[in-house]
Amino acid sequence: MNTNSFTMLLPLLLFFVIMWLFLIRPQRKKDKETREMRSKLGPGDEVTTIGGIIGTVLSVKDDSVVLYCGSDRVKMEFKKRAIGEVVKKSGESKKDAPKESPKADSEEKTEKSRENTPKFRKLERKEEE
Repeated sequence: MNTNSFTMLLPLLLFFVIMWLFLIRPQRKKDKETREMRSKLGPGDEVTTIGGIIGTVLSVKDDSVVLYCGSDRVKMEFKKRAIGEVVKKSGESKKDAPKESPKADSEEKTEKSRENTPKFRKLERKEEE
């Protein structure tokens, strides 16, 4: 190889090195972390799907996960690749959160939102005589 062909290949090689460092390598790292997260799913974990559904893992199968969602405890089955993130692992617990039923919690939130809403009074039109 002469120096002319080397100088032509140098920018191309530099371009691929930069692509590797800034695009390919971080994406592979992120994919690896996601695969590990999905393989470590267990019953009791609180998860969010890529579609935005929040639920608790009931059981884990080879390629799917059964979640129960909402106050009705509706069971839904998803592919593992549909799990976007683990919100709370089953071993974690909130120390300052009291153990209450979901209905009591939702009633408390509704009551607080009523307290925080501004009070409006009805405006009456004065009629001129």
